[in-house]
Amino acid sequence: MKTKFSIIFMLLAALLLNSCMSASFSGNYILGTGKTLRGNLFVTSGSVTLEENSRVTGTIILTSGELNIGKNAQVGGDVVLTSGALYLADGAVVHGDVILSSSDIGLHQSPGATVEGNITYDIAPFAISFVTKGFLLYCVLPIVILIAIILGLGTWLGRQSKKRVQIVQAPVLAVTEDTKTKLQNLKKMLDEGLITETDYEAKKTDILSKM
Repeated sequence: MKTKFSIIFMLLAALLLNSCMSASFSGNYILGTGKTLRGNLFVTSGSVTLEENSRVTGTIILTSGELNIGKNAQVGGDVVLTSGALYLADGAVVHGDVILSSSDIGLHQSPGATVEGNITYDIAPFAISFVTKGFLLYCVLPIVILIAIILGLGTWLGRQSKKRVQIVQAPVLAVTEDTKTKLQNLKKMLDEGLITETDYEAKKTDILSKM
């Protein structure tokens, strides 16, 4: 049981670390057709391409270069560019905001592309909000959940241990009662003269030795 608990704890810890991390790259990055990147994507320089039907669940931040969001590709969070250009193909969806640090950044949006949030050129509020949300959502919340699960598992394991102790002790109580009954019957036979003192002592010793 301890081994099982340790494995569960390590898996939860791995999930916790994974949730606190974002993918970070320098250079060109391509997310293949139909692929999903869970978390945020941060690229310091180079181009980023999301091929058809691909998906990034978090926010994409590109400091310098081109961001190409392909046909029916999706971004679950915001899209942030500090320089370069943004291309949205037909069917592409950005579920958050598009935040461009300068009006010089080119925004090329196909008629079938959708930006569900706002398109803004003010990056300062995003920077503050992203740090706060990232810390709370990706680190604090998983830690709270992890602690709650560990406490729940500890309580459950404690109850299971008590049940096993009770199950083990039950036969011992049965043997004790049975031994007591045998000794009482043996003493009764002695008192009634059915057996001798020698027989009584020998039989008593035999019964007690089997406890």
